Formats: sequence, C-alpha cells, structure tokens
Amino acid sequence: MESKKRILKILLVDDEVDFLASTSRALDRRGFDTDVAPNGVTALEMVESRLYDAVVLDVKMPDIDGIDMFHELRLKQPELPILLLTGHGSIDDAFYTSKEGVSDYLSKPVDMDDLAEHIRNAVRAGEAPIEKAPADQDWASGARVQVLLVDDDTELLDSMRKVLGRRHMEVLVAGSGLRALEMLGENLVDVMVLDVKMPGMDGLEVLRRVRERFPSVQVILLSGHPSVDAAIDGIRHGASDYLRKPPSIDELSQTIHRLCRERHRAMEEQQKKLIEEIRRRYPE
Repeated sequence: MESKKRILKILLVDDEVDFLASTSRALDRRGFDTDVAPNGVTALEMVESRLYDAVVLDVKMPDIDGIDMFHELRLKQPELPILLLTGHGSIDDAFYTSKEGVSDYLSKPVDMDDLAEHIRNAVRAGEAPIEKAPADQDWASGARVQVLLVDDDTELLDSMRKVLGRRHMEVLVAGSGLRALEMLGENLVDVMVLDVKMPGMDGLEVLRRVRERFPSVQVILLSGHPSVDAAIDGIRHGASDYLRKPPSIDELSQTIHRLCRERHRAMEEQQKKLIEEIRRRYPE
C-alpha cells in the first residue's frame, strides 16, 4: 500500500506547546496520526514503546537538543525517517551538508502542506528497496530471514512489517491464529512473532499447535501485559522468547536473528546425525 493512501503514524517533538497543538491538528487534518512530545526525554521514551513512520524534530530544545536526539534515534532505529525543524535559520554547516542520515531539513515557520508532503516523501524514501545486502544477511547460506508476524492489530502488523522489511527480512503477516497455521503449511518460516491475546484462537493455543506441527519454527511471544508467570507459562508451552508489546525494534530484530541462527545450527546438527546414522547402517 502506498504511503499516501494509509495513515502514517508521526511523532512531533517541540518544546513550544502552541506549535505542538496547532501543527498536530494540521497534520491530523491532512491524514496523519500525530503524537506529540514536549521534550527529548519524553520523545525517546515514546519511540521505545511505539512504532512510528517518521519523527519531526525541533533542533532547539532545553533538555536534549534536536541534534543529540537525532543521534540517539539513529543508534536505536537507524531506518526511522527523521525530519529536522529549526527556527534559527542555520545550523553547523558540516552537519547541514552531510546530514548524516537526516531525511529532510525545514525552517520554521513551515507551511503545513509542505511539511505533510516532506513527511510523505521521507517515508517513501525509507521504504524504497536497498540494493546492497547487509552483512548480517549472509549469516546462513545467503538466505534472508523468513518471519511470520501474527496479530489481530492490523496497524501494528503493517508497521512491524515495514520496519523489519527495511532490515532485510522476508516478512509475512497473519491476522489470526488460524491463518497463521495455514501460512506455516504453505511457506518456509524461520521465526514466528506471535501476539498472546487474540480473539478466537489465542497465542498459547497457536503456540501449542505450532510445536506439534512445525517444531523447528522459533516462536517469539508478544504481550501488552507481560508478567513473570505469563512468560514462564509461554516458555513451558515451547516459546523461544517473550517480549513486551509493542517491542523495541532493535530488540526484536536482534532476537529474531539470534533465534534464526539457533534454528539453523540445530538443523545442521540434526542433518549431521542423520548422515552419521546412514553411514553406520550402510558402511562402505
């Protein structure tokens, strides 16, 4: 689906309360879903707990300024489009010219139609395929990681599919447990990311069936209300890991790659044992 036709989730960060209020209303009227943060600390907490299509960030703020926050966001989510706003007309020339990954740079006051178009362009550019394969793609025979996301929250599914796809994973999505089981029968999947709370067949029941029918698939459970008891219950049912929902994309990506490596190592060990057994039974 093209970025223009779907609702983009935006985080607007500025210490000017009036600007936050007026700009968020203007962006919402132009088809965005806009969250606001009055300072960098709050913004970083929000980015950790929610998935955004883009961040619009004021350069001058009292606690963490926009440049420092930009670098923090780059470390946490390198694929996240970030647009910088400034009311001071200029910024260090080296930063301005290199941009170091800044998706766009606009001066305040900014025309709202221009801002909306710049946001859409930044998101489209971030979704464009990258020609060069990343170093972590060739950890196992050059194949990309195959991931199945299962959740009844279609907005979350779409956001997670995008950000994991930009990290060079092949991502499938299923809106129910039943559909997920059907897709496992039709596709090779390394890791399933599975919501615990779903209508109809819940995550634990899906997990039980996956363990019976597709034992090699690694399963990460997601819960919006995690607890020690729930996590232990999930592990007992055969989950490979258990994360808070919505997950930190860095943590989720690292967990997926780790479990995928473990899966392939286990498959290689199983293949070695099978070869040894064949040689034992049929010596030359």
